Amino acid sequence: MIVVAAGSGSRFDSDKMLTPVDGLPLVAITVARVKPHVDQCVLVCRADQAERIRGLDLGVTVAVGGPTRTTSEIAGVFALVGSPQLIGIHDGARPNLSPPLLEELFETARLTGGAVPVIPAGGLLLDRATLSPIEGVMAAQTPQVFRGRELAEAYRRADAEGFSSRDTADLILEYTNLEVAAVDGDPTNIKVTYPSDLALVIPL
Repeated sequence: MIVVAAGSGSRFDSDKMLTPVDGLPLVAITVARVKPHVDQCVLVCRADQAERIRGLDLGVTVAVGGPTRTTSEIAGVFALVGSPQLIGIHDGARPNLSPPLLEELFETARLTGGAVPVIPAGGLLLDRATLSPIEGVMAAQTPQVFRGRELAEAYRRADAEGFSSRDTADLILEYTNLEVAAVDGDPTNIKVTYPSDLALVIPL
């Protein structure tokens, strides 16, 4: 699993990933929810965070990310040892990941090629051209899990071409023929974006 924690956190008042929640940095809670269920875990952070994050002694490989989410994911995948059959990409700001969802995603990706957790998108979504409501829109969560060989090759091509996306599934659809299945996500698998979201973090 690649845990991506290299964003700027521009909508947060302080260093989001290192903000304490019940005595632990936010990113430590996320790693603790992931690590027992995977063979390898790479945590990707910003260069200015690396020393402090390594000092947390989380028992994971720490890699330094790049200026975009895609370059940070690439750094994480290239830090993996060997050739994993399946690779997941998870957002470090999603600390409420449950073991059943994680296991379902890996099992689905093993069978189909890729798995993305989705939940119904909230609010009224409108077509920009016609302003008519759009039905059936889903919001993607992480982790997103894909077959390792195809994912690694997609990242190599994206790196060579300078391709950047906000979502791993977007890159997979651009560079592979993998079938990607939608899995029912978890409404509690929230992404911490604002300080007020910290109240929704489930303690370990």
